[in-house]
This record gives sequence, structure tokens and C-alpha cells, in this order.
Amino acid sequence: MTKPSKLAPAVEWASPKELPTLRKRPNQSRSRALVNAVAQASLRILDEGGDEALTVARIAEVSGAAVGSIYQYFPNKDAIVALLYEQVLDEESAHLQGMQARLVGMPLATALREILANIIRVELRLFKLNQAFHLRYHNALHLGMWRGPYQNKTEFIDATWLPLLQIYRDELSTPHPQLAAYLLGQGLRSVIRSMLEDLPDQLESPALLDSLVAMAMGCLRPAHTDTT
Repeated sequence: MTKPSKLAPAVEWASPKELPTLRKRPNQSRSRALVNAVAQASLRILDEGGDEALTVARIAEVSGAAVGSIYQYFPNKDAIVALLYEQVLDEESAHLQGMQARLVGMPLATALREILANIIRVELRLFKLNQAFHLRYHNALHLGMWRGPYQNKTEFIDATWLPLLQIYRDELSTPHPQLAAYLLGQGLRSVIRSMLEDLPDQLESPALLDSLVAMAMGCLRPAHTDTT
């Protein structure tokens, strides 16, 4: 019985810890070389023809791997794409650690601009890799939480954004720093996620970054209006 030419689709939505996975991890150098060849071939196919061109037959043709060998490691197409995203997120995690060290001593607005610009850059990179996959598994592709010890987004925000605001507490006027940390850590990412789906061309606009920084500063330094 012949294998289908296109790998089966995965489920529509996923929780943060439910990215599709390999059937088994390659342990020997030969199996690692095969998985790497499949990953490199998939990147090339996605770059040249997009998601519709990514079939098991085409992957086998470009990578030189047998169809049966591909199925030994990958249960479906999403598992192949997930591996590509793992590689990108591992790379971006290392970059993020270096960026965090460079933020020390920056004024608040400058630090926020650097952070938000990096979020936009990474989201665009992930989005362009495979748009449908990125939107479907967006919750699982959270750079800040990637391979971290956090059980949920609240733990992540309390461990990252809240300490950041503590560093700049002398520059803040909000009486609700925990709420502000949530709005920065989750709310602005949700705005970016919505724009990926609705207005992806606007994500590279300098006006978007200006607006996000203004929104962030508004959370941290709210204007007090007299309603009496």
C-alpha cells in the first residue's frame, strides 16, 4: 500500500505545550543526518513554494530520503514544520538572552522600544516561515516562555515583566504594576497576534512600533483625569 503524497494535517488549535512532535528523536549520526536533511529540504520547499508545495513526495525528492524513512520520524506534515520552529525558537532564545543584558541602564522608553521591536521581528520571522502553522499554534510559539520553567503565562509575566518594571519603578506612576506587567507581557503580544491575521503588512511599519511603545508607556504612566 502506497503512502499518501501529502502528510496528514494536525488538529486546528493547540495549547502551549502541544506542538506536534517527532515519532522518535534521532540518536545516531545517520538518523540525525536524515532528520536534518528533511528539515533543510522543507525550508527550501517552503521558501520556494509555500505550504501547499510541502508534500512528503517533494520532501523525499529534495532531501534524498526515502518516504518510509521520513514516516519513521515524522507522523505528519505539522511535525516537520514544528521541528523548523523549534530550531528558530532555540536560536532566538539565545539572541534574547544577549539582548536582555544590553537593556541594563537604558531609559524605560528605549528599553521598551528594543523589547517590542524584537517581539515584532521574531513574530514576523515565525509568521513568514509558515503562516497557517504560526497562526494555528501561536500560543505554543511564545519566545519568552520557550523551554522555560513557566507553567502558564501568569508565571512568565511575574518572572520577567514584573521584575523589569521593578527596575524602573522610579519612572512609573501606575498604582497597579502587576496589571501593567500583564498588559505589556500579554496584551501587546495579543495585539501583534491579531495584526498577523488581519493586517500583516502593517507589522513592518515604524508607526506600529511607535504606537506600541506609546501604549506601553500609557500603561506605566497613566494620565490622571479629573472626572468630578
